[in-house]
Amino acid sequence: MKASTCSFNPGVFVANLTEWKRQNITNQLEKWMKLNVEEGLYSRTLAGSITTPPLLIVFYQQHSTIDPMWNVRHLGSSAGKRYSPQFVKAAKLLHWNGHFKPWGRTASYTDVWEKWYIPDPTGKFSLIRRHMEISNIK
Repeated sequence: MKASTCSFNPGVFVANLTEWKRQNITNQLEKWMKLNVEEGLYSRTLAGSITTPPLLIVFYQQHSTIDPMWNVRHLGSSAGKRYSPQFVKAAKLLHWNGHFKPWGRTASYTDVWEKWYIPDPTGKFSLIRRHMEISNIK
C-alpha cells in the first residue's frame, strides 16, 4: 500500500454485517492487531491509533465512499468554526476529530453536541468537562 493511496476514515464507517461475518472480518482485524503487538508493524504515534492501521489494511480497496454529509470532520481541529451553521445543521453526522472535543475543552458547535448528547443510562460514567469547570471558576 502506497502512502499516497486514497483510504477512508475508519472513525466513521458503515458495514454490511452479513458480509462482515461471511468474510470473518473480526478475525482478520485481530490478526493484524496481534501481529503488531508481536512485531511492532506500525507506530501508534504515526498511525493515530492502534485500530486504524488494521482497518485500513483489511479494507484496502474493499470499500466505497459515502456521502460526505455523513462524516463532517475536523470539528475538533481548532476552537474556531470551520463550517457555517447552515452546513452543520444539514450534516448527518458530526465528527469532532482532533484535540478540541466539545466535552473536554472549548470547541466549535458545542451547542449542537449538547443538544444530542445522551448521558450514560447506567450512571456509571460521566463526562469531565474541563471548559465548563474553568468557566465556572472565573
